[in-house]
Amino acid sequence: MHTRNDRQKGSAIVTVLGVISVVVIMCGLLGFTAAQQMRNSQVTRDLLKARVIAESGINAAYHAVKTDFAKAKGYSAQAAFGDGTYAVRSVPLANDGGGTRALFVSQGLCGLGRSVVSADLTNRNKNGSGYLDLGYDILAGSTLTMSGYLGAGLTKIHANGTLKKSGPYACVGTTATSTGLVTWDSAVGLTLLSYQPAVPVFTDALKKAIDALIAEAVKNGAVYATSAAIPAAPPGGVAYCTETLAKNWIRTGTGCFIFAGTVDLGGKGVNIASANGYPALIVTSASEFKSTQVSVFHGAVLIPNGKLTLSNNNSIYGPVVVGQAMTCSGAAVYAGDNGLGFNVPGGGPDNVVVSAWH
Repeated sequence: MHTRNDRQKGSAIVTVLGVISVVVIMCGLLGFTAAQQMRNSQVTRDLLKARVIAESGINAAYHAVKTDFAKAKGYSAQAAFGDGTYAVRSVPLANDGGGTRALFVSQGLCGLGRSVVSADLTNRNKNGSGYLDLGYDILAGSTLTMSGYLGAGLTKIHANGTLKKSGPYACVGTTATSTGLVTWDSAVGLTLLSYQPAVPVFTDALKKAIDALIAEAVKNGAVYATSAAIPAAPPGGVAYCTETLAKNWIRTGTGCFIFAGTVDLGGKGVNIASANGYPALIVTSASEFKSTQVSVFHGAVLIPNGKLTLSNNNSIYGPVVVGQAMTCSGAAVYAGDNGLGFNVPGGGPDNVVVSAWH
């Protein structure tokens, strides 16, 4: 016969077992919830990584086709990236704009994450011909020193060295950057950024554009052994002079004048206007182009390996690219009619942009 104490002990045991069961269940639920949260967090992290990896696949495809857009048709690639992999391919379009448009789809995989992104790429040409956008009104490979006038409309100036602008004139709306210190008198309305990353000057695209211009001169029989033989208006709009030291260049002309050697103006000025939207002047040697008298250049001025020194009311209407130092004293630079670039014959380098992300 069970006594009252026995019944009380039994009830206590049942109560303890019940409490233990509840605690075990709660611990199990907490552990399961924690595991689920950890898994969800991992899935979220992997999804974010997969998205970045997929976008990296698009970027890799863009860099693979930007200098030869014909590669976009049928493009396919896959590679490991970070903690995962991407697979990117071009998708045929019903209307590819005559080979100027492409659609790329990229799948990124990372752990438990999977993401698919796509992007439209467009090969933009200007005025029905090749066009190279330099990206800057003035780009110097070393120091840039200016004490002359900067005309309205300039947007971007950069120097891979110190940048100093003195004098009373300021170009409102311009952004001036440099790998060194930027100093600018009367800098109201400007953006000045010192100690910025270096910018490549003589890029592959610029080299291809200059080669295309030289090829145009060769095609039209406009290659000259001496600067004295260069006509004021070369056939096809491009003249190429192979003379080591050019001293007797014509003083007024219309065209793109390219020199493989050093140009010595002999203290005289020139007045040239570009043809067909091509650059006005190109000097490919690592020499100094120096103008101490009144000179006018309507078009881009490209000296990608050399130095540029201007004084005494020289004027440039167009973008300027200089591989070494650029010094302007009493010289003026204005925005050109052809924007931040110039036209290139024969199609020129592709100008490929990502026009939309999906």
